[in-house]
Amino acid sequence: MPTQNSFIQAAETNDYKIIGYYPSWAAYGRDYQVWDMDASKVSHINYAFADICWDGRHGNPDPAGPNPQTWACQDENGNMDAPNGTIVMGDPWIDAQKTNPGDNWDDPLKGNFKQLIKLKEQNPHLKTLISIGGWTWSNRFSDVAADPVTREQFANSAVDFIRNYGFDGVDIDWEYPVSGGLPGNSTRPEDKQNYVLLLQEVREKLDAAEAEDGTEYLLTIASGASNEYVENNELGQIADIVDWINIMTYDFNGGWQTQSGHNAPLYFDPAAEAAGLPKADTFNVQSAVTRHINDGVPANKLVLGTPFYGRGWSDCDAANNGEYQNCSPATEGTWENGTFDFSDLEDNYINKNGYQRYWNDKAKVPYLYNASNGNFITYDDEESFGYKTDFIKSEGLAGAMFWDYSGDVNQTLVTTLANNLNFTGDGGDPNPPALAPQNVNASNVTASSIDLSWEAPTESSSIVEYVIQFNNQEISTASLSTKLENLQSGTSYTITVSSKDADGKLYSAAPLTVSTSDQGGTCDYPAWNGGDTYVGGDRVQHNGNIYEAKWWTKGDEPGTTGDWGPWKVVESCK
Repeated sequence: MPTQNSFIQAAETNDYKIIGYYPSWAAYGRDYQVWDMDASKVSHINYAFADICWDGRHGNPDPAGPNPQTWACQDENGNMDAPNGTIVMGDPWIDAQKTNPGDNWDDPLKGNFKQLIKLKEQNPHLKTLISIGGWTWSNRFSDVAADPVTREQFANSAVDFIRNYGFDGVDIDWEYPVSGGLPGNSTRPEDKQNYVLLLQEVREKLDAAEAEDGTEYLLTIASGASNEYVENNELGQIADIVDWINIMTYDFNGGWQTQSGHNAPLYFDPAAEAAGLPKADTFNVQSAVTRHINDGVPANKLVLGTPFYGRGWSDCDAANNGEYQNCSPATEGTWENGTFDFSDLEDNYINKNGYQRYWNDKAKVPYLYNASNGNFITYDDEESFGYKTDFIKSEGLAGAMFWDYSGDVNQTLVTTLANNLNFTGDGGDPNPPALAPQNVNASNVTASSIDLSWEAPTESSSIVEYVIQFNNQEISTASLSTKLENLQSGTSYTITVSSKDADGKLYSAAPLTVSTSDQGGTCDYPAWNGGDTYVGGDRVQHNGNIYEAKWWTKGDEPGTTGDWGPWKVVESCK
């Protein structure tokens, strides 16, 4: 277990990390964009995922995987000649090629990567890491780690990747060394030692790049929470190399089994073991953390994984309100059956539509049961996160990690983590608060405009102008006020006012969220034209509705492409 000194150090500094994963595919059908993240509440964002190029292609053709195909290896300019072991973009179009509002057609870098750079400009404390692999794309890690040539190529490409695309480090999500993961993944018994060699190679290359660039580059991993993962890795040696380990303390139970259980129980519940739930004594957060620490990982290098989603089953036996009962595969879910975004649970399930919330006081997690259809959903909420953040503090852990941002569009859980861990968002740097605008205020809010005002920073001699950023738009002014115009009625705007010095560095005030009044819409938008090209954010009228493009589109008629198409309905014309 952790020493008392490690707990005191974390408690005194309040320097807890909060790390959020952003999955690249959130920008598609979920329409959750990089600029939708409230980065003021996290210290780091892990962008998921990059992949490994092998024989000119990347991807995983394993039919057991969620996306069984491969693609040519590309960068922002198209197909590339990449030696085996090279880290490449997972989705080049959404990562670096897609034109977003505010981009120019000839910008050398666009897509999510550019938006992450802009997000860091708005939040000077923020660091970003590129995550490599994940559940779907861990098939080549064993091959890369087994050969010193490909280990070096992987490490060199890691440095190139973060330099080229503005990241602050690399997060390796190998699922999993030696065994586990998708059936078609390459694995070897030697993965246990080779993983250490791979990480050492990456760390050496990052250290050399730090000396050249005069900046710090991070190296982290995501670790499994099972006994098997600990046995298949040299975690003590890994901890000596990496900056920290994000332990994936969730997915202990789910739709791959026929008995309901909890996704992320904090503590062991004897009732789960009595009911015959597999590995109930070890499949809990406390047990997983203890195993890591006993295997040589310092407590202050462990970041606790927290889920922004729930898991479910259908037709569960009614005993004990469906908990630890025989069930059938789930017939509901947010984006796929059996998995539920927390915001979806908030809006549609928790004590709504026949679902009753219950609490397991042994495991310290809530769950839902619908007696009419036998649906059981296990999840986390503000109450269970309270126990988990208390656990982080009492055990001297480094902070919290969550998967993933898009599951918490209401910002309930990320706000809970930030509040519970006293996260300030200034990264410990005393300068930004003194150089940031003070007392940002919104007034005269109408259906289409907002008046903004603020006070100069306490140290304003180096400030040359103010930058106002809202919903992926940006304006600048030299005065202490401005008017935001041509806004949409009944719409929430997250507004960040920043000071800008002569070197172009931004110092941001805390974001302000303001909703315009809802006075009904108009059709004062151009009619859709099948021959015109539209990009994300463009609005048109068509068949009595106002539509907004989610990404580049041409010839796709609004109202005919479904939820996964390029258009979304904004409102009806009134």
